[in-house]
Amino acid sequence: MSSDDVDPLLAGRGGLSYAELDDCARRLRGLLVATAERQIGRPLLHEFEIGVDTDGALQLSPPDGYRRPAAGAVTVRVVVQSRTSTAARLGLRVTVWPALGGADVVDLLVVREGVESMEGSPEGHRLEVRIDEIHPEPTEALQRRVNDFVARQVALVVSDLNIAMQRRLSNPDWDGGELG
Repeated sequence: MSSDDVDPLLAGRGGLSYAELDDCARRLRGLLVATAERQIGRPLLHEFEIGVDTDGALQLSPPDGYRRPAAGAVTVRVVVQSRTSTAARLGLRVTVWPALGGADVVDLLVVREGVESMEGSPEGHRLEVRIDEIHPEPTEALQRRVNDFVARQVALVVSDLNIAMQRRLSNPDWDGGELG
């Protein structure tokens, strides 16, 4: 069997095997987690208790042109809770999806799950990453883009929590709910 006989959808990306591409997805998740942990430690957010963990949500379905890694979805979960109103709690999940070998999409896609792209800001909840930006090491440009993406997602969930806290203050019977 020659290399011409290989199905491009099963061959990996950028000269990397699927296993190597999955490693890149996990490396990108590590960068997202480290960036989020650094950002949530800033004094600006002390009203809120913010937790970050890696959550293997196996039931998530990849977008068209992407696939679920063999070990399960590569996700980061952020939970934000008010320190003064324990009923006000929100969460979000961000997933890194590796591309299928022959799909006409970017190599890695970071998506905030459960949120459609905002009108007028189609990339507000998505971050596209090429293999050469993460492999063998994350570039400075990618680190800046990840920093901006994480800051935007944290700001949005903190804003949503602020709204939830206002609801709680005006309606003490509201249970706060949880997203993500």
